[in-house]
Amino acid sequence: MNVRIARWVIVTVFGSFLLYTNPALAAGVEVQWLGHATVKITSVKGKVILIDPFLKNNPKTPAKFRDLKALGKVDVILVTHGHGDHIYDLEELAKLTGATVVANYEFILNAITLGLLNGDKSIGMNKGGTVSPVGRGVKIHMVPAEHSSSIDLKAFGLMDKEPGSRRTVEGGPAVGYVIELENGFKVYHSGDTDVFLGMSLIHEFFKPDLALVCISGHFTMGPEGAAYAVNKLIKPKMVAPIHYGTFPVINRTPAEFKAALGNTPVKLLDLPPGKTLRF
Repeated sequence: MNVRIARWVIVTVFGSFLLYTNPALAAGVEVQWLGHATVKITSVKGKVILIDPFLKNNPKTPAKFRDLKALGKVDVILVTHGHGDHIYDLEELAKLTGATVVANYEFILNAITLGLLNGDKSIGMNKGGTVSPVGRGVKIHMVPAEHSSSIDLKAFGLMDKEPGSRRTVEGGPAVGYVIELENGFKVYHSGDTDVFLGMSLIHEFFKPDLALVCISGHFTMGPEGAAYAVNKLIKPKMVAPIHYGTFPVINRTPAEFKAALGNTPVKLLDLPPGKTLRF
C-alpha cells in the first residue's frame, strides 16, 4: 500500500474512532439564544461561554432560565458593554458558577473596584486582542462595536444617597466578539452597535460561520442596517437576529430583517429564545 494512502487510512479510522467514543467531540457546537443579547455557546469539548447575562428580569428569557442555576456549568462570561440590560445578572452568575469574566479593560477595573467582580477571575482586554481562558482550543477575539457604555450604579444598589451623586461610572468602549471554537467554527456576536465600515474587517480576518446581530433599532442598528452589514460587510455563512422585542421602544422584528436581507446567499436561521441550534 502506498505510504501516503496508508497514513490517510490510519488518520481517518482513528479520527472516526474518537468521534464515536467521545460524545462531546461528536456533538458539535451548540448555540442557544436566551433573549435580548444573552447567548449561551457550548463548544465541541463542552466549554460553556455565556454572553451578556440578563436573565432574571428579561421578559424574553424562557421562565426556566430565569433561575440562574438552570444554566448549569458556565466557564466564561463575555461582556460587550456595561449597560444594565447586558450585565444585570453578571455579579450573581459569576459568583454562582466561578466563571472567568472577560470584558474591556476599563469595565473590568471599575467592576472590581465596585466589588461586582473578583479580580482573580477577571480578564480585561481591548479591541484587537485575543484570549483563551479555557485553553488554546477556544479563542475569544474582541472586535469593535459602535455604541456607548457605562455601569449603572443604581441598578446594583451602589448609588450614594446624597443629592447630586453620580448615577454611572465609566464602562469603557462597547465591543463585539468573535468566538473561535475547537473545530474552527466561528461565531460573531455584534453586541449593541450601529453599522460601521470596519465590519468588513471582521469578514476579512475571521470569516464568521454564524453572525448574531442586533436588529432592534432606537439604541442599535435596525433591520435595514443589520441587513446591509450582513450582506455587504460581515458576509457570514449564517445569521440570526438578536436584541429585539424586549421592551416597547425596541420593537423591530425578524420579519423586517428577513425582508431587508432580500435575495442573499447568507442563510437566515430561526432562533426563538430558548431554542438550541447545533452545528
